[in-house]
Amino acid sequence: MKVIPLNNGYAVQRFRVQLNNHYLIFRLHWLTRFNYFCVDIYEQGEPVVLGRALHIGVNLLAGINTDIGLLILAGDTPTIANLGINNRLTWYPDNE
Repeated sequence: MKVIPLNNGYAVQRFRVQLNNHYLIFRLHWLTRFNYFCVDIYEQGEPVVLGRALHIGVNLLAGINTDIGLLILAGDTPTIANLGINNRLTWYPDNE
């Protein structure tokens, strides 16, 4: 298990995270019309997931044929103001 740090105050974010032997690039975009973050995840320049909604309790990697594991947000519904403060994105490897 590993908590992935998220920063509040930004509508658009890009950051890199190493999860075991996976080096991932995350891109988060706030969708004002729908009031949620949209997530794109890349590995080695190739998309792993595109356009996934960042909602509480939802595995961002659900339905994807990968050995990365689970990425699940817990806490309060994310907003630009509370992202990473009242919630946390946690990675669980496949073997946990």
